[in-house]
Amino acid sequence: MPNYQKTKRACYMGFITQAIAANFAPLLFLKFHTDYHISLGNIALISTCFFFTQLLVDLFCARFVDKIGYRVCIVTSEISSALGLVGLAFLPELLPDPFMGIIISVIVYAVGSGLIEVLCSPIMEACPFENKEATMSLLHSFYCWGSVGTIAVSTLFFAVFGMDSWKWLAVLWAIVPAVNVYNFATCPIEHLVDEGEGMKIRELFRKPVFWIAVCLMVCSGASELSMSQWASAYAEAALGLSKTIGDLAGPCMFAITMGISRVIFGKYGDKMDLMKFMAGSGILCVFCYLLASLSSNPAAGLIDYFRGEHLVVINKSPTPRDRYADLLIQEPIGQVFAQIHC
Repeated sequence: MPNYQKTKRACYMGFITQAIAANFAPLLFLKFHTDYHISLGNIALISTCFFFTQLLVDLFCARFVDKIGYRVCIVTSEISSALGLVGLAFLPELLPDPFMGIIISVIVYAVGSGLIEVLCSPIMEACPFENKEATMSLLHSFYCWGSVGTIAVSTLFFAVFGMDSWKWLAVLWAIVPAVNVYNFATCPIEHLVDEGEGMKIRELFRKPVFWIAVCLMVCSGASELSMSQWASAYAEAALGLSKTIGDLAGPCMFAITMGISRVIFGKYGDKMDLMKFMAGSGILCVFCYLLASLSSNPAAGLIDYFRGEHLVVINKSPTPRDRYADLLIQEPIGQVFAQIHC
């Protein structure tokens, strides 16, 4: 009988690989900004390139993966992830433009991450496990625990060896997908549908619910990434926290709570009303995003990125940045702007 437990372990490691690819580079955003003098606008492009590449790979897989074969594609995903992480360590120094070296590396491991995103779930779903819902929920929780491990281990590594050793850590992280190449190359892989029986792309595009789902995923994904990937940089630059505390309090705690919720649903999902659970989760997300975006602290933190010649601070109450201002106006901002308009 095929050893499907090996398939399960390979899929778990696949999601851990994806977590490494998605979470390691954001921990280095400020390092890239200071060492390579990359603007914050270009820093934001790193995440954009990563997820845009994933999207293109997802579209490619939907059309061609059945023809190429699951095993070839999933093994390629691990090889690509490993090469991209190794490239991140070396290409910024080898190329004339460090930013291009980072982008090329990110695109390479994003190809692997996109393939993992598309293939691991159906590979696991096709295995003859009992209690599929719990098994699938546990599978997706491994992305969260992989994120926690990536952030926690990276933070400990930086605390012990210093931020300048990040290139060594990139190479060490590449060992995870490199090992998983063997797992996927040798584990049993089944298929959910027979060849030619899956839904065609054109049929899928004709369904309105598909486009509604796409819009929901784009919006929710953008919100999630804004909170998780920039939490570390904001905690350091705007709140003045150390690199260690910023990483643990920001993206690491984000991943922990997300993982806990997935484990809870995997264990008790059959007793929950899914629609009420999703509606409650959505309300909590909206509340948290509004709290983060409308708070005065995030806007004040942007002052730390000001690179102009003269700084004007307009705020009714004193702020920690007042001492940096060339002109300080402690009046209500609406009243000040009304006077300027007149």
